[in-house]
Amino acid sequence: MLYVIAAVFLFSLLFLWFGYFEGADGVIHWEKFQEQKVVETTVHEFRLGPFVLAVPGESYAILEYFNGSHIVPNTSASYFFLAIVMAAAIMLLTLITTLPRFWYFTGMGLFIVFVVSLRVEVLALGGYTNQVPVAVVLLMYVLPSFYFNQIKSHISFVSRTVSFFVITLFLALFIHFFSGVDYPFYHLALTLYTPALILSILFIIMIAHEILASFVFIVGQGSSKTLQHLSIISVIYLANVIITCFHELGVIESNFVYINLFLLLTISATLGLWGFRQREQMYQNILPFAPYGAYFFLCLGIVCFATTGQMLNNANDPAVKIIRDFIIFSHTGFGVIFLTYLFSNFILMLARNLPVYKVLYSPTRMPYFTFRFAGLIAMLGFVFYSNWREYIYHGLGGFYNFAGDLHTLLDNRGYAESFYDQGHSQAFQNHRSNYALATIKASRYDFDDAHYNYELANGKRPTPYSLTNAGNLYLWENKNTEAISRYHYALRELPDAGPIQNNLGFAYSKTHQVDSALLYLNAARHHEISKISAETNFFALATMEAVPIKIDSVLNLFNSHPGTISNALALSTLQKQKFSTPVKPLEEKRLNLYTATLLNNYIVRYAQTLDTTFIHEAHRIASDSLNEDYSEAIKSSLAFAYYHRGNVTKALEILGELAYITQSYQGKFNYIMGLWALEQGNPVLASSYFTYSDTYTYKDAKFYNAIALSEARRKPEALIMWDTVANGRDEAKKEIAARMKRVLNLGPTEALSLNDAEKYQYCRYNIALRDSVLFNKILNNFISADYKAQAILDISRRYYEADMMAPAIRYYRRIAGLELSNKKLYEDVRHLELLMLAYRGELNLLASQINKDITFDDSRLLEKALYTALIASSNGDSTLAEKNFRILGVYNPYFEEGVIAAANFYRDQNQDRIKPYNILAEAIQINGNSIRLLKAYVAEATRQGFDDYAASAAERLTSLEAAAAN
Repeated sequence: MLYVIAAVFLFSLLFLWFGYFEGADGVIHWEKFQEQKVVETTVHEFRLGPFVLAVPGESYAILEYFNGSHIVPNTSASYFFLAIVMAAAIMLLTLITTLPRFWYFTGMGLFIVFVVSLRVEVLALGGYTNQVPVAVVLLMYVLPSFYFNQIKSHISFVSRTVSFFVITLFLALFIHFFSGVDYPFYHLALTLYTPALILSILFIIMIAHEILASFVFIVGQGSSKTLQHLSIISVIYLANVIITCFHELGVIESNFVYINLFLLLTISATLGLWGFRQREQMYQNILPFAPYGAYFFLCLGIVCFATTGQMLNNANDPAVKIIRDFIIFSHTGFGVIFLTYLFSNFILMLARNLPVYKVLYSPTRMPYFTFRFAGLIAMLGFVFYSNWREYIYHGLGGFYNFAGDLHTLLDNRGYAESFYDQGHSQAFQNHRSNYALATIKASRYDFDDAHYNYELANGKRPTPYSLTNAGNLYLWENKNTEAISRYHYALRELPDAGPIQNNLGFAYSKTHQVDSALLYLNAARHHEISKISAETNFFALATMEAVPIKIDSVLNLFNSHPGTISNALALSTLQKQKFSTPVKPLEEKRLNLYTATLLNNYIVRYAQTLDTTFIHEAHRIASDSLNEDYSEAIKSSLAFAYYHRGNVTKALEILGELAYITQSYQGKFNYIMGLWALEQGNPVLASSYFTYSDTYTYKDAKFYNAIALSEARRKPEALIMWDTVANGRDEAKKEIAARMKRVLNLGPTEALSLNDAEKYQYCRYNIALRDSVLFNKILNNFISADYKAQAILDISRRYYEADMMAPAIRYYRRIAGLELSNKKLYEDVRHLELLMLAYRGELNLLASQINKDITFDDSRLLEKALYTALIASSNGDSTLAEKNFRILGVYNPYFEEGVIAAANFYRDQNQDRIKPYNILAEAIQINGNSIRLLKAYVAEATRQGFDDYAASAAERLTSLEAAAAN
């Protein structure tokens, strides 16, 4: 039994020290708050006449800072406290049953007071909230104890102990199943607070002199200078104790190595068992030391350690202050009086080097009781000097904190706040109450009162959490300068706190003080807790402030956290840097902010090169209901990937759906679709997108609408829109608008005197297909071969799109012989030839031209698929042809050659009669301004017998052909 109790004693001591080192971490933890900054990057650029247009994509940079959480009561510590203290109480009850009659009744009286103080009635056992449960519990313990003490006194100690533990286990089960309140055992832990605190203080007083008593034993082992040695070590010890005492009283504030009070308690308690055995002669008429006296001492120690551990693990600093002050006051008061007791009784023996420790508690002059009484008076002197009422108030403050925790668990927020407020009122400037109140008030944006409570929480016993949160309040109020000042104060209090350094760097980044931000973020990197956040913030800062760094080199030094990598990707996209660090963005199927941002930024970074397998898996993840919070952003970025794989239909479908669902982003999505429509050669549709985007005043929608209207050669509307741009604030765009208005308003004769760039613009935006004489006249006046070739290529393509192949070919042949210096222009010329050959069915010549070192980049995937399908079909490889035509029929309605060729292929296959019609019908739903598509549709609708649809499309076709000629 002794070994079991000793093990519990040691375990309780470890519990105390765990709570000491855990500190506020037992009930508060760091939360990371993120701010996402949109980083607009360019997914790709394309040239449209004289303009280079950039299609914007959105990467995201994550900035994060630390914030102390709300109080999370440490229920494990409280339940451990309850279990251990109740076990010790059962052991003490068992000891009481072994005492003589008088001491038995005295002990039982104290035990009854202990049980009543637990207020079992608050548990509403069986629905009873009166004293009936208390009476029943008392009878369950009192009757067996009386039986063991007065009737069957021969029953062994172990049997008695087991009996009481069985009763306790039964009561615990009954409470668990029949209590009328939630968290019944936490209620009991709360009501146990007061008696446990009292017993802890009594134990501290009981062992206060044990270190000095051990000195007597140590020097007694020698044979010379006992008095001298004892005097020296006692004076050194007491000097340190007194200095520490004055420090606790606030008399001394200097930086000094003070005694750790819990170490003092631990040593005294450990030595106390030996000392209690030495004093056996004083209590042996009540109970012998072996084993009952040892049990008694160890049980009191268990109560003290468990109680102190519970307070430390729950960071209940008002209650901890009581324990701390009584440790130092008792050791100071009883220490001084013990030396008086020692020298008054045994100075002669010490001088003669006699073993005083053997008779230490057999005084000759000053009775042991006098020492105890005088020591108590000395201790109380310190208590009264410190204003004894404060200890009552701090005790109440600790109780109210405990009660606030209970109601926090019960989710009774009003009651919890009320109890914390009571704790704040009773124990002034205690950290626990004020921190809890500050977090509650901050959560409802009551920042003024939160500031007040954080000031009080940081007044005496600040923690990294309270110091950090005090600065965070200013961040939330957009008072960045005040936040920086507050973080600097926090670092003066705790110079090596990584979260505070990170938050200071974060605050500096908000004020664009890059050097200071980098300084503190680098300091935060050297702490494990803040390393990842600091590195994430470093790349976010570099992205937002365009700091030139070698991304891969820096990443080799950093942690490979998704937040860090995602910010590095955003920086890489923004600065168009090569990114070689391996990334696996599809590993996590259930996304969080970091992995979702990583996936999004990866898609934007590699939108032009992602393969179909990756795109489909990313879309599946984004579509998962578990990832709903991130679905919109990822899908909008995936639209770029689909677009660059040639699947324009899917890209438009995604953005169209998102624009319908999310009103706030309709401007952005219509803006992007407008740019795509321009790139695909449908300026009329692009104008409608930009017009809609402009209703949300999104970016440069007016400017791009003016370009679209100019491309559509709707001159009156274009001039109005350019006027609007000219009246804007952007000087560069105002200059462009002025030049465009001049070009659009020029007459034919004035065009001849323009420079080549302006002549090209005039040809592109003013000359209709029927104005071949004027075009030829201007063409002969070009000096630059590149401008001349570009003008010819444009008019040839216009004839081709109007399905006027003869003039298209005639003009195209005029490019031959021109010495072109623009490689991109040369490639465009060659690829237009391939398209016209494919459209006319000249497959042998097509194959011959393809073999002449023509390259196909990712932007020409569908063209390559078309030529592959046509050649495969002509060679009888229907499987390869069908594979490619299946893609061509649905991917891009603006790639008219592919759509028409797919419809022709499926018509020839005769497997699905309606499929050719469906392909063409779906294409004109999106690209309804295509002359060639409409011609193919009219023919197919007539073939299918859909005469009304054919007639309607024919009317539309007639108007488009008339417009194309003008």
